[in-house]
Amino acid sequence: MKTFPLLASTLLLSACFMTGGDFQSPKNPQAWTAYESSNIDMVEIQNLRAWWQVFDDATLNELIGITLSESPDRNIAEARIIEARGIRRTQRSFLFPQVGASASQSREDTGFAGTDNFFDARFDASYEIDLFGKNRNNLNAADENLRVLEASYHDTTLTLIAEVARTYIEYRSFQKQVAIAEKNLDIQKQTLELIRTQMEFGEAPQLDVERAENLVNTTQSSIPEFKRLAENSRLSMSALIGRLPEDLIPILDNEAKIPGVDVKPVLMAPTSILNIRPDVRAAIATFNASTSSAKVATAELFPTLTLSGFFGVSESAFSAREVIWNVAIGAAVAILDFGRIEGQIDAARAVEIQAYEQLRKTILEAVTEVETALTDYARINQQRLSLQSAYDNADRALELSQTLYREGEISFIDVLDAQRTVNEADSALVTAEANQAQSLVRLYKSLGVY
Repeated sequence: MKTFPLLASTLLLSACFMTGGDFQSPKNPQAWTAYESSNIDMVEIQNLRAWWQVFDDATLNELIGITLSESPDRNIAEARIIEARGIRRTQRSFLFPQVGASASQSREDTGFAGTDNFFDARFDASYEIDLFGKNRNNLNAADENLRVLEASYHDTTLTLIAEVARTYIEYRSFQKQVAIAEKNLDIQKQTLELIRTQMEFGEAPQLDVERAENLVNTTQSSIPEFKRLAENSRLSMSALIGRLPEDLIPILDNEAKIPGVDVKPVLMAPTSILNIRPDVRAAIATFNASTSSAKVATAELFPTLTLSGFFGVSESAFSAREVIWNVAIGAAVAILDFGRIEGQIDAARAVEIQAYEQLRKTILEAVTEVETALTDYARINQQRLSLQSAYDNADRALELSQTLYREGEISFIDVLDAQRTVNEADSALVTAEANQAQSLVRLYKSLGVY
């Protein structure tokens, strides 16, 4: 009967149990506002699976396939999920009785009855009545932390895929820059030989020779730099996909166009993207975990109720075999802790607020990432089209200048200037193609699908 007042007071206190702060759901955008976003086709999530395959590049597909199976970053993220599952299993165990057993047998000389056997065996059990949800909320926090790591695993995978695609595009662009420079170098060397021959016959001044040599040396100096950048891109891919640099040489030992230049962008509705983006899902789970942890901290204000008992058998030289048992109910509550629990509650609530604001920030960053990628693609595409026209103009101007020079209508410096213009236009066009393809990769990544 003495337990009744304690149980009654415990139930009374439970009516005051706090369940969390008052947080409003973050506002989601209803439409995209980026430049020309209204002209982009809207698709469903199933149309975006394995989006890198629309780039139609077998080497890129192979590199991403290796990444998905061998990347250290992805394997680390997977191991963290397994770790979180173990922690969750531990937390779940506290919702059930804890049962143990022990037994001992010994033989010793008591000094009275000579040598005798001692025997003891018992079972004991205890169960914490989760009246105020402390253990349930610990389990909820463990569940949400597991969801955080699962979302982080998908975020890591998506980031790796996008980074491999971006680096591969970068590699192909530098490779193409090398090819352009080498092609122009051959033309410039032929021009230089022609000018030297003309100088020998007195048909061209030494100044023209010097100008032609200057152009040759300038173009030749750019080739080692482009090769260095290409090699750096290959080495970066090595760390991303989980292979040694030497293993990538046969995979990349071919020339190919920059992938993705002719691929058109696609979109999904803002709400759909925010529902599937791994970073947003991780932020939601983190907030939910912080809310559960805050409830756990609050539950420390209230008593803990524990049922326990044991059953055993004991036998020794001094006593016959005895059956021992015990059943008890216990309660404990902090009466005077000088603000320890309140401090823990305040800290937990502050963590909850931080998680909520981080969620809002993550949503804003997700929307901004999509909008930025859309704007980048549209503007760079405009730039690429203009540069394509500029290259065509420069190429025709070079042909015309060569004809006019042979006819004596213009000076050789005009020919050299036309060659330089073609080189610069060609190089700028390649850079724009690579930038456009990389902006498309960023757009696909921002959609949160792989």
